[in-house]
Amino acid sequence: MVADLRSGNSKAFSEIYRRYAEPIYLLLRKKIDCREDARDIVQELFASLWQKHPTLPADTCLSAYLFTAAKYRAINYIAHQTVSKNVLQDLSERLHVGVSTTDHLVRERDLSAVIETAVSDLPDKMQVIFRMSRQDQLTHKEIAKNLNLSETTVKKQVANALKILKPKIGTIIIGLLTTLYNLF
Repeated sequence: MVADLRSGNSKAFSEIYRRYAEPIYLLLRKKIDCREDARDIVQELFASLWQKHPTLPADTCLSAYLFTAAKYRAINYIAHQTVSKNVLQDLSERLHVGVSTTDHLVRERDLSAVIETAVSDLPDKMQVIFRMSRQDQLTHKEIAKNLNLSETTVKKQVANALKILKPKIGTIIIGLLTTLYNLF
């Protein structure tokens, strides 16, 4: 039968296909989860056999040749699927982290701008005291010493600044949280 196939006899090829296509398909189905992909591999295998028919050695054992080729095609398929799955998973993770990080940075920048605007609207003396307390992280005692004020005055100024800022910033934070909630 190999001699007939080597000479380009299409009837010999059809007979080989009839004998081996189904058993090869069943072998592939044991290795591959997807029926369509297993059928595609069978078709590719026989298309390759037809392309190589003039160069097949005369002593070729067709069953061994076809089942070995099917085995290697299944191995290549599984390897390709594994690599594809890993690449897609990695890409998905990177995309998700990138979006989260970018979104987080944008929201952080926006919130910082809102806070800065609200602090800038405070009276000058209160603004200086609040910045020294929150940005420079000085104690009330240190602020009082630096500005020649009483510690009580510093405490009152910080408390008053917080009373003014909380409603302004709280409204913005509630708006941001609502936006975040709506995204998910």
